[in-house]
Order: sequence, then C-alpha cells, then structure tokens
Amino acid sequence: MRNYFTTLALAGGLAIAGLSTAMSAEPIEVPVATWGSPNHINVSTFVGKLTELLEAETDGRITVKHFPSGQLAEDADMPLAIPAGSVKFGWVTLNGWSGVFPDVKIADAPAGLTMKQLEAATDAENGIKAVLDAQFREKGSTLLAVTPLGPTVFVTNEPAIAPSDFTGKKIRVYSEGTAALAQAIGAAPVQLPFADVYTALQRGTIDGAITGFQGVGSQKMYEVAKYVLVPASFTGAGGYQGWVANLEWWEGLPGADREIISKAIRDAEVYSREKIIEDRANLAAQYEAEGMTVVELTPDMPEYQAWVEATKPLMDEAEKALSADILAPVKAEAAKAN
Repeated sequence: MRNYFTTLALAGGLAIAGLSTAMSAEPIEVPVATWGSPNHINVSTFVGKLTELLEAETDGRITVKHFPSGQLAEDADMPLAIPAGSVKFGWVTLNGWSGVFPDVKIADAPAGLTMKQLEAATDAENGIKAVLDAQFREKGSTLLAVTPLGPTVFVTNEPAIAPSDFTGKKIRVYSEGTAALAQAIGAAPVQLPFADVYTALQRGTIDGAITGFQGVGSQKMYEVAKYVLVPASFTGAGGYQGWVANLEWWEGLPGADREIISKAIRDAEVYSREKIIEDRANLAAQYEAEGMTVVELTPDMPEYQAWVEATKPLMDEAEKALSADILAPVKAEAAKAN
C-alpha cells in the first residue's frame, strides 16, 4: 500500500509541476514586418486579426509586434531579409521572389480562375501554397499564408467584355506581361504610369487601362470612364501576397506555441481573404453608384471561352516556365469550369 500511495503522490506532484510549467510558459512576441500603408486592407485585416486571436487564445502571453511601413524591410528586401533572419515574419509579394523560385510566377499565368477558384487551388492538399512552401523551405523560409488581392481589371470608355471588344483599342499596360496580354487580344499596348491614367482616359489618348481594382476609386476613374471588366485571372492573379517566416525562427518556437500561432495565422488568412472579397464587392457597388457598369467575367458566360482561346498562347508559354506540381492545382480548378 505504501508503494501505491507513494507512486500516486509522485504522479500527482509531476502533474501539478507540469501544469505549473505550462501556466508559467515564457511570453512570446511575434514580430511582423510589413511595408506600404499600415491601413492597406491586406495588412490591417491580417495583422489585426492575428493580434486579436493570439492575445485571446493565450491571455496575452503571445503577442504581435507590428513593424509597419517598411521599418524593417521593404517588399523588395524580403527575399534576402527573411532567409537571413533580419525579418522573422513578413508580408511579401510572392512575384518578388521569382529570381529564387520561378514557380511564384504562377500568379502571372492567365489561368482564368475566379478568386474563389484561386483560393481552392491555393489551399488544396497539394495546392499552390504547399508546393511553394516546400521550395521556400529549401531556402530557409516557410510560406505560412497567402492572401491574394484579386485580379487587375480593365477600365474602358466603351463596353468591353469579349477579347474581340479590345481589337484595335489603345490600352494602358504597366508590365511586360500586361503588354503581352493586350497584344494577345488585339489591342495596342501603351505603357503609362498609374498617375497618368486619369488624364489619358480624359483626353482620349487611350481607350482603356489595365489597373488595380482599388485604383479605379483612388484615381476617380469613374469620372472619365464608364465600364469595368473584372476578367478573372486572365490578367494574372493580381496582388498575390504571402506571409513568409524565417524557417530557423519558426521551427525554434516551442511546439505547442507554434501550433497555436499556426492556427491563428490560418484563421487570420481566411479572415483577410473574406474581407478582401467583401471590400471588392463594396467597391463595385461604389463604382456603380458613380455611374459605372461593372462586369465580372465568370466561367458560365459565353465570353469566358473566348478569353481561354485568346490567352492560350500566353498560357502555353507560362507552362514552359512552371513546374508540373504548381500547375496541377490550377489546371484542376480550371477543368471544373469547363
């Protein structure tokens, strides 16, 4: 009997000690580096929700320390700063890592996915995020979340939905990829800075522009153009943003705490995506209230297949530069639409 009670007391003591250790765990600060405006929807929704979730889940033991506006690094610095460890966890434009990982250029491929389809392709078991994360890990980083801003759009002064509607039109472009797209649909690409788009539309020196959806409002383009086409991802995936951590720092976190942070990151990722889609819907309503017609291209529309055919040469070229692994989830989602 003495041995039994001795064993029981010892086990109870160990349990209490374990509980005490768990309750007195060291505080953890998650340093998050972003650039641009701290009010940017991608930054405010993700960082805000992550902060809220971690503090609620751990009674304030795990907190977020936000370094906004490029305090630690600008977007262009992240491919060096994160693997080196000078940034532990940062917001990145995935395309900015193309010199390291060619597969991030999947964001430029004119696959024609809607935002929901892109989300499904990203989160699939062997989806975009998983494929890219395996590559990031080989270079000392890990891709923990992806929060796309949605595709860029066409703003025009005449109705334009099918590729043929752009034939012979002068369309503002801002990159090699958008210039190639304009040529593929028979338009004449005109390279212009974002700040010059309003005046060019007003004067008629261009017939339309490829631009960010949010930029339609910030530049008041509804005053000089009346039509917006949201062409799925035929203009690419738009702002394909990610949240990347230094691998050594990430794996150095206590296992249980890493699980808590990982779950909070996932919940913040989902929340941010929902808010971005909601914001785009609100913007569409605002533009329509200003007299614009906003059309979102979807796979059930007859013009959709015309876009598939018009951009096929561009998609064929993109596939040559991308791995079969990164293309598989994109093709799977595209096949569901056809």
